[in-house]
Amino acid sequence: MKTFKFLIVVAWTLFLGIHTFTDNLEALLDSRIIEFRLTPPDFSHFFSFSDITLIHPNFILIKTGHFLGFAILDLLLFAWLGKHGRAVVLSFGFAVFTEVMQLYFGRDGRLYDVIIDTMGIISVFVLLKQFKARSHESSM
Repeated sequence: MKTFKFLIVVAWTLFLGIHTFTDNLEALLDSRIIEFRLTPPDFSHFFSFSDITLIHPNFILIKTGHFLGFAILDLLLFAWLGKHGRAVVLSFGFAVFTEVMQLYFGRDGRLYDVIIDTMGIISVFVLLKQFKARSHESSM
């Protein structure tokens, strides 16, 4: 069962990776075209917040995808590892990794996307803590 959970985690990280590293996210979403192109990164863009709503025409959809994608990753990692601290650290590390790597693939890796990813991760952490506390209270 642990191997199956691991394979699900791998599949989900591949899914996130394809959406992260493809050259043109809109082409992937609209036409299911996947292309990869390595480019020299411009790290100054990582810290830009001025374009938060201008980068994608489907801004709400894309940012909701960030939130949910990393919430799901955290949940899957927790299910596989059984320890939420490790799941949070790995999820956050992958969020930072994907945003930095986007700069190498001609994409717009941004710190604010790491923040949105982290909000999804923290949401799962809080919800699972509340669920555990409630189930502990009801068993008394």
